[in-house]
Amino acid sequence: MKIVISGGTEIGLLFARHLANNNDLHVIETLPQALNQLEQLDLQIIHGNPTSLAVLQEAKVAEADAFIACAHSDEVNVISCLAVKQLGKAQTFCFVNKAHYFETFAGELGEQLVIDQLIWPEKLLGEYIAKIIRVPGAIDVKVFDREDLKLLEFRLKSGNFAIGKQLKDLQIPHGALAVALFRNDSTIIPSGLTKLQENDKIIFMGHEASMRKIESRFNPSPGKSLNILIVGGGNVGYILAKSLEAFNNIKIRLIEKSLPQCQLLTELLSDRVLILHADGSDSAFLRSQQIDNCDCFVSVTGNDERNLMVSLHAKTLNAKKVITRAHSAENIDFFEKLGIDVALSSQFNAVQSVNRQIAKDAIDVFTIFEKGKAEIREIAVPADFPPSRLMDLKLPEGVIIAAIKRGGHTLVPGGEDKVKGKDHLRVFCASDQGETLTDFLMQKVREAAEEFEANT
Repeated sequence: MKIVISGGTEIGLLFARHLANNNDLHVIETLPQALNQLEQLDLQIIHGNPTSLAVLQEAKVAEADAFIACAHSDEVNVISCLAVKQLGKAQTFCFVNKAHYFETFAGELGEQLVIDQLIWPEKLLGEYIAKIIRVPGAIDVKVFDREDLKLLEFRLKSGNFAIGKQLKDLQIPHGALAVALFRNDSTIIPSGLTKLQENDKIIFMGHEASMRKIESRFNPSPGKSLNILIVGGGNVGYILAKSLEAFNNIKIRLIEKSLPQCQLLTELLSDRVLILHADGSDSAFLRSQQIDNCDCFVSVTGNDERNLMVSLHAKTLNAKKVITRAHSAENIDFFEKLGIDVALSSQFNAVQSVNRQIAKDAIDVFTIFEKGKAEIREIAVPADFPPSRLMDLKLPEGVIIAAIKRGGHTLVPGGEDKVKGKDHLRVFCASDQGETLTDFLMQKVREAAEEFEANT
């Protein structure tokens, strides 16, 4: 694909590193520090302002398949996207950092101005954290749009009922599968004989009804009200509290050290959210908040060091689950190795969302929590593929078929279920195995053709 990125910001660099090798990539930028990092990648750099017609023409946006506007200025991003839509047919992704821009251009005005997608990373992050909080015990939650499929990830902490058991002994309900296991730095596609260990991270995928049964097994207190404590009342903290306040079984406290911001939050949120004017990094104050009774502690200030310090303190006070914002995507692994249950970057989360939409080699690609070590792809089965039971396929190592889409129906398969021509497979695989199943299926088609010719 031909893709143009406007801005060598941290988000722009994340996009460039992911897209450079497999696409015709152009990046518009002028800042020396960003240019030094971009020059190390396989891409073309255009020097100039992305609102300039001459610069956009030099980048050949008229021929582009996608235009990603992620410069430092919201105004520049909006204007450049509008210009690109006039010059060609590129799908436009416009990043904004201010609430009023999102609210203005995401509504009717945005539709009239034909920007394809407006992205506010902090909004995506706040809503994503809310999904994780609503499943006690889970450290990742994904719902597949327009499909009866859900994905849940759990970390096996000390005392978990599953530790020491083989997967077959968990009695996973029909309609759900254990599709992956993350152990230290390894990605494992498990079998029934896989023995689970403390600190493993295990991913289940299946139909909604079956996944509710999985949720109940990993939730030590089903039906109990959830006690949530949020540190940081900026955009992410506000969006998170707003996303949760409608749920009667969730009690929310939000700590913010700025008095004017506290007053604003009191006006914007319902009285179901208790706003506390305090410094979340104050050890004495945190101890007074009975953190050991907290089902989920969330630190989402704008400072990584502060988030880490506050979160580690919450861990020592026995918070059941700790979610931490890492502004820099590079800090995600570091935070989790220090004991944080879930570390998330608004920028990395937003980049993943866009990458899924512009991926050419798969309809959907989900990088699962481990920063791209594993992914779910949708792969089309060739029309002339011979119907074959899963148990007879002998799939390549590192690959599992998690679901089969056939017509308007989605099946979570067992060994007796067949893969048929024109099916669409939801495949979970290690990232370096992404093309393996496609090659495997084509080989099966060739083998069936050869067998047919030999018998006629």
